Amino acid sequence: MQDLYLFNPDNEISIANGTNGYTPKANISIMASDLAYLSAYLSNKGDYVLVSGIPDVAFIRSREGIFGLDCKPVVWEKAQIITFNELKPWGWSPRVHNLLKDLKKSCNEQFCRGVMAEWSDGRRELYSRRMAAICLAKVLRTVPGIDATIIPRECGSLEAIRCLSEQENIVAKAPWSSSGKGILFIPKGKMTYKEEEVLSGILHKQGYVMVERRLNRVLDFALEFEMDYSFHLNFLGYSVFHTSKRGEYEGNIVAAESRLKEIIAGYIGVEMLDMVREQLALILATEFRGKYTGCFGVDMMIYEDVEGHFRVHPCVEINLRYNMGIVAGRLQRYLSEGSEGIFMIRFSAKPGELLRSIRQNEQDHPLVMTGSKIESGYINLTPVSLDSRFVAEFIVNKE
Repeated sequence: MQDLYLFNPDNEISIANGTNGYTPKANISIMASDLAYLSAYLSNKGDYVLVSGIPDVAFIRSREGIFGLDCKPVVWEKAQIITFNELKPWGWSPRVHNLLKDLKKSCNEQFCRGVMAEWSDGRRELYSRRMAAICLAKVLRTVPGIDATIIPRECGSLEAIRCLSEQENIVAKAPWSSSGKGILFIPKGKMTYKEEEVLSGILHKQGYVMVERRLNRVLDFALEFEMDYSFHLNFLGYSVFHTSKRGEYEGNIVAAESRLKEIIAGYIGVEMLDMVREQLALILATEFRGKYTGCFGVDMMIYEDVEGHFRVHPCVEINLRYNMGIVAGRLQRYLSEGSEGIFMIRFSAKPGELLRSIRQNEQDHPLVMTGSKIESGYINLTPVSLDSRFVAEFIVNKE
């Protein structure tokens, strides 16, 4: 039997809502539909990926030829009559558990008896920024040289947040959010009425806000892991990614593992990076043993302190789900030696704009293959029509 993959980018928002009946906003639903095929790059031979509409045959055959994919797109009606090994959504939330409840019956016994087979309200905190702060505090106790002032403070009132904002530049974050959403950058003493409105809404819906000292960010990176059914934690690799000034995800560097480690260690040294990885893995294995199985990532940061030294923030947030860094790691397998790429998600509100730009990029950066590997060029990873608003893109350059 094969697995079924589903791209659901609303995972943390759904968990924050906490109900089975949560309906994603229109733009999130459009993203889920436009990027549904992205999960194919996580799949193995013979797996299925759930889509709202079957992509064009030419697109599927082309990506099968380039990436060696052997994954079958399937619509909901067809999925209901197939037997699966496991269900593998982007992330598990109350909404997805409810959505896939009828498909669980056709999965193998190991999956049905596993910790991820059912949702409980007790799981909610595992996905919160409070959990990330707990893990961060434990890393600080085991790894010397990390500044203790980076630990977030939990605020349950607008007054508490305002008090902190009067002391320094802060970043206020919703307990459950992702990809740079639910984050406010507030300069010292300059909290606006609009920001107070947003924060009041978060406090009302989620109960508290995590507040951090704003750091001079230099590099965003992550460590990717997988917890198997025996609760053994496996390290999948590093990811280095780009974010906007507001912290929103922009794209990942796709390169050999040694190259990504070289980029990160160039700021803090190999010894510190290895120590953070080893100690964090021990902490994560303890915190999530018996509670979670599957892939996840820990976002980190290199920042410059007031004295001009580069320092590491070893646990900005924990994403208990698949993430773009894991996709980037899978894409690296298809690169020829010496090639590096950028994997990104792009949005356009204008009908037809993505389709036109893709055709132009294909002309400007024609795909060059060396055997079965990509040497250079541009390729859209997800299908695009005149109505598409989102696309996953991959552009590769030879050194």
